[in-house]
Amino acid sequence: MNKLTLTAAALLLAACSKGNNADKTTFEKTINRYASGNSVCLPIALSVQNHNGINIISTDTVLGEPVIKIVEKNLDGKNVNEQAIKQMQILDSEGLYKKGESETLNMLGSKNNIKIRVYTLTEKGQARTRLTPQGPRFCLGKQTVKKINWFTEPAPYNGVIMTKVSYEARFEPERWAEKLLKESGKDWAHAKQDVHQTATLVKTNDGWRDIRELKQP
Repeated sequence: MNKLTLTAAALLLAACSKGNNADKTTFEKTINRYASGNSVCLPIALSVQNHNGINIISTDTVLGEPVIKIVEKNLDGKNVNEQAIKQMQILDSEGLYKKGESETLNMLGSKNNIKIRVYTLTEKGQARTRLTPQGPRFCLGKQTVKKINWFTEPAPYNGVIMTKVSYEARFEPERWAEKLLKESGKDWAHAKQDVHQTATLVKTNDGWRDIRELKQP
């Protein structure tokens, strides 16, 4: 009877302390839990040419803008911005932008008209847009922990137990975002590179929590 009681108590203790262990596995799960509810949102500016064939970076071609206009044919009647158009077609297929009627500009002194593609941000696209003072950010996927490098010994601070964790983070884009970045070529190759990050974790009555999670309303 005593053996049975002791075994039951040991199992109960193990269950209660499961989320309170200070180890790499627990901390990886804690950080991933926070990351799963927070998208990776980046400033994505399409690289385009104007009707004169000059490469430009414009705030009007940043993903998340209500309307994006892209020159399809330049003054010489040649097709331009094929890469940017392919990228917008991906967003159109995903329902994030919707292609509208093309516009035509008549330029004085030129025998060719300038054809412009027009794309409008949809409600689905708006849901993936984060507005900032520096311009819109477009949400492409999630971040996960590739590996835990190290963590400090959990210690009391301001009445709570805390630890600092160093880890390598991996960006996992959604399927459509993977296609979008692939069309961008080397311009956005860095977006998929692993990055070094740190997180502060707090011990609670419900296991370890990322401090950023506790700060959310």
